[in-house]
Amino acid sequence: MPASSRSSSAVADGRELPRTLLVDNYDSYTFNLLQLLTQKAKQHYGIEDADNDFVRQKLMVIRNDQYPWHVVRDRILPHVDCIVISPGPGSPDRQADFGVCTELIRNAEQAKPVLGVCLGHQGIALAFGARIRRCATPVHGQLCPIEILSDDTGRPGLFDGIESGFRAVRYHSLTVSDDGFPHHELQVLARAAGSIHAFSEHCGRFQVPTNEIMALKHRDRPLYGVQFHPESICSEYGARIIDNFVAITHDYARRSDFVAHNSGYASRIPPEIAAMSLLALDDRTWHCDPSSPPPLSQSSLPGGCGRFALVAESVDLAIPGGMDAAELGDQLQALLYGNDAMPLWLDSAKSDTPGGAVSIMASGCGTATVRYQLSGRQVSVVAFGADDGGCGPESIYSARLPDRDALGNPVSFWTWMQDVYDQTLISPSDAQSLRFQCGWIGYFAYEMKNECVGMATNCEAFGSHAGVQQEPGQRMPDAQLTFVDRCVVLELGREPPRATVLALAAHGECRRAAPAHSWLASLGFGSRSLAATWVREQSCKIRAWLAGPRPAGTHVSAHPLGESSEQMLRLRPVLSRDEYLDAIGRAKQQILQGESYEICLTNQFRATLSDSQAIKTSTQMRRHYINMRRRNPAPYGALLWYSDIAAGIASCSPERFLSIEQCGPDDRRVEMKPIKGTTRRRPRPAIGPCSEHTHGDHSAVCAECLRQWEIDDSRRASELEMDVKERAENLMIVDLVRHDLNSVSNGNPESIPRGVYSGAIGYLSAHGAADFSVVIRTAVVDHCGTRVSVGAGGALTTLSDPKAEWAEVETKLYTIAPSLSPTLPV
Repeated sequence: MPASSRSSSAVADGRELPRTLLVDNYDSYTFNLLQLLTQKAKQHYGIEDADNDFVRQKLMVIRNDQYPWHVVRDRILPHVDCIVISPGPGSPDRQADFGVCTELIRNAEQAKPVLGVCLGHQGIALAFGARIRRCATPVHGQLCPIEILSDDTGRPGLFDGIESGFRAVRYHSLTVSDDGFPHHELQVLARAAGSIHAFSEHCGRFQVPTNEIMALKHRDRPLYGVQFHPESICSEYGARIIDNFVAITHDYARRSDFVAHNSGYASRIPPEIAAMSLLALDDRTWHCDPSSPPPLSQSSLPGGCGRFALVAESVDLAIPGGMDAAELGDQLQALLYGNDAMPLWLDSAKSDTPGGAVSIMASGCGTATVRYQLSGRQVSVVAFGADDGGCGPESIYSARLPDRDALGNPVSFWTWMQDVYDQTLISPSDAQSLRFQCGWIGYFAYEMKNECVGMATNCEAFGSHAGVQQEPGQRMPDAQLTFVDRCVVLELGREPPRATVLALAAHGECRRAAPAHSWLASLGFGSRSLAATWVREQSCKIRAWLAGPRPAGTHVSAHPLGESSEQMLRLRPVLSRDEYLDAIGRAKQQILQGESYEICLTNQFRATLSDSQAIKTSTQMRRHYINMRRRNPAPYGALLWYSDIAAGIASCSPERFLSIEQCGPDDRRVEMKPIKGTTRRRPRPAIGPCSEHTHGDHSAVCAECLRQWEIDDSRRASELEMDVKERAENLMIVDLVRHDLNSVSNGNPESIPRGVYSGAIGYLSAHGAADFSVVIRTAVVDHCGTRVSVGAGGALTTLSDPKAEWAEVETKLYTIAPSLSPTLPV
């Protein structure tokens, strides 16, 4: 509908979404506020897609320092109707923390309704003379009652339709002080009620009453602030508060006769202004290099066929007596790739994995591996021989990524890899129901976040990666992805389990590749018949194995630790216990100062192996991984070995980072599944006699011991679930991943590079799906097989007990090397 035909009543009664500017103060939850705003748009316009172009023309997002004040004032403000100021780290009295927000609040000439959240709330109070002080007890991730005070003005209010005592989530270390509060200009709308949890090293955990200011408004101007977080997943009435703010905006426009003099009110933001939004910059970031040839994507290939045809054959693994998931996966991988020089094994060793356990077995031999080093921004592609790559890989591509393209937009490894991935898709008509249908397998190190942060902020420092400290004798590459054109996918969630053999054959007319990536033409089988032959051979091998005598189980005793694995038990921390406790104290001080809600602190535990002890082969690495998975079967395990650099990863991760499921041609389901909270479990009773309960059976577990163990295990799980600190951490990470699904997280800078630890391991399937785990409970071998590293740490909040945090580190290390904990410094 043309703007000129809108009536003032239509926009003033809440039936039209006002054009909204959301200012991001570099917060971890800003895009959750955007989600609330888009929900309002979707309700009004019946829009299903939150990223719809029309919604982006009603909502724009800028960082607080993205543009100077005169640009915001002269170019952006004339085209928006209201402003939302996000939470953020730091204090509103520091320009570096609050940017243009102070001017937005004080600007009287172009007065717009403003809703400030947390830091934004404090900024409104500060602008009119209130003082900001530290909370007597900082509150992060706690759900608290909010008492609404009277605000009977006869006009729309921020808490209309909301009951006093509703519960909201609080994340703040600073608060608006009651001392010297400017009551003549600001009115308190709500206060905290009840009590909150606190911690001190002398008293432990305890509760204290709370009465801080939770909401306020200006008495004459449409400026509103809330200290709590209405966008949190556990806050009540978050959407209603946004609706009420929209109603306030309409009411202000009607009362100030703004609509009558501005036909653009509540219309769309002009395209040239919308292009200044972070939402538009995000689009350009991922498609930012117009100087390079357009990707030879599926849509540009003949008939939209995709580069590859997929050949598949399935074998049901109906073994008499059955096997558990760990044993079946172990034996099948040993059969097919046990002697492989470069095994790639994404391993689900638990059949009860939500969504069904899936293991992927492949090799890095006979294909290409992409490697990326943040230092120098160097991309290389190496090809390995079909047998073992023993003669050394062949370099088939090498380039340094430019910091920016011809238009000045940032260029990253992600955009480069997107172009490559687009040229390695399968024909949609060949797609199976499997999660992985060949594609790319590998990892991204934790420091790869710098590629995201640089692009998301559009900063001048992009490409410098000042936060990455490289070591002498560089560790593993920051990213490695191997193209898998043949593999076996084991579905353990089926009954019976099923193994599907897959191979890719390049379409004859699709062998060509974009000039910048001509090496892609060598990937895959040269013909469908060659691919079918390989698939048939592997299927026959599996069937012959099934028809033979049932293989003996592969238990830990069958794989003695060996000299190098014994060295694993002598890992030493980079930060000693005392140093780690000191680091916890410094991190908690940062939280008390309002710089963060929580800080993830990690430590590295390392062992240096002599040449005679070094892990030089995939067989040695596999032996260690099998020991790990037998002691700690996990839903997201991984064994990756790179023979030319004698480096690899053995991971028993319990945590999914991100998965993308292809549900239809234009339909994908994205899931992030974080976990929080760790407690040590008692060992499960072993098979054999028990003198305590007169159990003499050598082939079974004592029933009474098992019963007592299950009771104790259930008690520990319940205590973990109800622990206020663990629940707060879980709430924080849930709110964070909601934000991350719409943007990019800033991460946590630390002095010790994490490398592969805390990064992601998984796949990018050739049919559009992806699945990555969080790299925890993981051993990394690098420095040509002479160094073993294990990372461990945890999230810190104001409720963290330093000694308990160190004990949690020991518990996590215990899953990697059972005898490690007693050797740690105390």
